[in-house]
Amino acid sequence: MKLSRIQVVWIIVTTLIIAMIGLRITPAIQIAKQDAWLSMLVGGIVSIPLTLLVVHLSILHPNRTLIEFGQTVLGKWLGRTIVLPYLISWYILPAVLLRSFGDFIHLIILDQTPVWIIMFLLISVVTYLTYSSGITGIGRFCALVGPIIVFTLLVSFILNVRNVEWHHLFPIYTDSGWIDILKGSLPPAFWFAGPFILLVIVAFMEKPKKAISTAMLGIGITVFMVSAATLMVLLVFGPDLAAKLRFSFFVSIRTIDILDFIQNIDILIVFIWVFGVTAQLSLYFFIASYETAQWFKVKDWRKFIWFGAPAIFVMAIFIPNEATITLFSKFWTSVVFPICGIGIPFLLWTISVIKRKSVKL
Repeated sequence: MKLSRIQVVWIIVTTLIIAMIGLRITPAIQIAKQDAWLSMLVGGIVSIPLTLLVVHLSILHPNRTLIEFGQTVLGKWLGRTIVLPYLISWYILPAVLLRSFGDFIHLIILDQTPVWIIMFLLISVVTYLTYSSGITGIGRFCALVGPIIVFTLLVSFILNVRNVEWHHLFPIYTDSGWIDILKGSLPPAFWFAGPFILLVIVAFMEKPKKAISTAMLGIGITVFMVSAATLMVLLVFGPDLAAKLRFSFFVSIRTIDILDFIQNIDILIVFIWVFGVTAQLSLYFFIASYETAQWFKVKDWRKFIWFGAPAIFVMAIFIPNEATITLFSKFWTSVVFPICGIGIPFLLWTISVIKRKSVKL
């Protein structure tokens, strides 16, 4: 299984844009108000060194995923133990996202359909895509869907220009200050850096030495699009109203009305968005299945799909409400990412560099 550079770029763009625009705009506005778009830009800058850390770590261990090079660096037992938080995260995260997007589709277009049916259909499609084609098929799917999503977003920005109210952005910086802007930037920064996916997918790249430039391009496109989407939400609704909307960007699309002819394009956006959700969940599901197989030293990673799919589906069903999802988001920002996105990768990178230098000496 191999990935080209362009496939990796679109994997990053597709999976991150879906999560960021769907789940992170409103929380950022609640913290930074009309300066939330600045928080997104600052978050993009903060994500650069975090991304460089995990990518460079992966480059030091070519053709090996986290489970494999973790044992090489720290030894068999400590290496297997230290990656357990990642395995747990890679199963819980898809469950949370599945529930979030199930609620989203239920709220936006299928309000008469039980959420569990929507989630079941999504997990069925995800299971088929993951089982049938693995990371290569997911990469090709993202390369097809990603440009369509970006193009659709750009068109929605243009069509919504007539609803823009520039006074919603003012005053810039004065009301929030750098403290709130920085607070609002941290959750996006951790999402821009990715939920540790680069610790795995770099191993599948045809040219892993170009992983840094590839990752930077993907994150750059994502930061621009998410910042622009946040800006449009603020310009249309203003910070006070936008902070009260759960899916603020999609509500902003519903305001598009040009000469009573172009209307209800949110249905088209949601339809395209479902493909993006499928790509995102498939990627996380593949990583969870593949790395679990590596952990148990089982060659056929597809066997774990039949455990992972029901587990993710059941966890998603038992998420009681939006408050639980919000609590998970806070836990991810304050605990999970600092440990799994910074602490452990920095430890593995430091030991890897020291070992390389000692070998050269």
